[in-house]
Amino acid sequence: MTSLRTDKPSGRPTLPTAAVAHLTSLLEARSPSLPEWFDVAEHHNYVAPAPTVPALMTAALSHPEHRERLLLLAGPRGQYLADHNPDWAQLRRVGSRRDELWLSTDTDDRMAWFDYIRTLDPALATEELEIAWATETPSLRRDFLARMRVGLGEHDYDLLECGLDDSSIDVRERSIQLLRQLPGSPFAERMTARAKAWVRLETKPLRPRLVIRLPGSLDSQAPRDGIENVHNKYKGIGKWWLRQVVTATPLALWDSMIGSPREALRIPIEKQWHDVMTESWTAATVLQKNSAWASALLERDGRNTDRRVVAIANPRERIAYILDGHADDYLLGVDGSALLDGIGHPWPLAVAQKLVSALEEEATEHAASGEELGIHSRHSHYSTLRSAQARFPLEAVALLSGAANRASTTDWQRAFAETAAHIEDRRTRLDVLHNG
Repeated sequence: MTSLRTDKPSGRPTLPTAAVAHLTSLLEARSPSLPEWFDVAEHHNYVAPAPTVPALMTAALSHPEHRERLLLLAGPRGQYLADHNPDWAQLRRVGSRRDELWLSTDTDDRMAWFDYIRTLDPALATEELEIAWATETPSLRRDFLARMRVGLGEHDYDLLECGLDDSSIDVRERSIQLLRQLPGSPFAERMTARAKAWVRLETKPLRPRLVIRLPGSLDSQAPRDGIENVHNKYKGIGKWWLRQVVTATPLALWDSMIGSPREALRIPIEKQWHDVMTESWTAATVLQKNSAWASALLERDGRNTDRRVVAIANPRERIAYILDGHADDYLLGVDGSALLDGIGHPWPLAVAQKLVSALEEEATEHAASGEELGIHSRHSHYSTLRSAQARFPLEAVALLSGAANRASTTDWQRAFAETAAHIEDRRTRLDVLHNG
């Protein structure tokens, strides 16, 4: 690869000195405000001052969750340093088709190239892996498959179908795991055919219901697709077959058969199969990241909804769920945090109002208890307060200041005031980025 000159102008504005200091402190604290800071810095297309780039490269190694954003900030100089410092070799980001990293004999170099290209052009990464597939060891084939969750798509169908025939059981199992996430694949079509043959909608005699009729034996391709033909060894193997098929069947089949996710979750199912079907639908929702099904499950199960499902539910529907009061009993707990994660930052002011009101109720209970600590103390709500510091909108300062004035204990007064102060600090940091 051709090294990038360190003295070539980037044409990008230089990150202000004050912003460099802010970034350093945020990284040291592993602040949840970092994504917001990076969003604004990238909007302005900043590049780090040359003397600060080595520190950013070091930070990129120790903060993998922010690595790509730090490397973007480090710019061409960062890539030059990665080329010439073996300690930073894994931070090289090169987009050439047959790059030296991919052709390297060093496994770490090859994995670094593959990981990076999967974020930019996953089809290219798969194409290169297909070329090398037959020469890779089983363990490397397995490890490459483990990295294919990023950028997974239709460009991976052929390679994963090949993986189903691999001599290594680990490779076969990894291939099946990935194919279950691809509802448009030939694998999914085969599962759909089985599901249609095994499960049907019966409209008589009273109202629609699902009827399950399993075959006496599996088709010849079933073992290849991960459905074990061990019906003579285990009691209840029919439920295992059904679970494997329904989990891997595109949820669109049930939408077309029954009408909608909400209707599917309400339809009567024969008692012996009910739990298997609903549990398998939940697993399929997670694998296929189907937001419509996730929202229907949240509506049905409420607080008991699998957190992996909650994370997939439409953010707007989660916000409406919160504002309608459905989560009032658990908004400050871990189940409430699952609802709030991923709804976009900053949170809507109305959501902040909900949380401040809930925290004020806790402050009142704490004052009435007369205890220094306890379940209603600020310390029991550390995670919520820390999230508020990073995710409340800037306009929420007034809400928090009012809550601090109304709190009857010094502890809660301090909690609300400190949260407001952190939000003001965010405002200052963002103003520096906006104003250059």
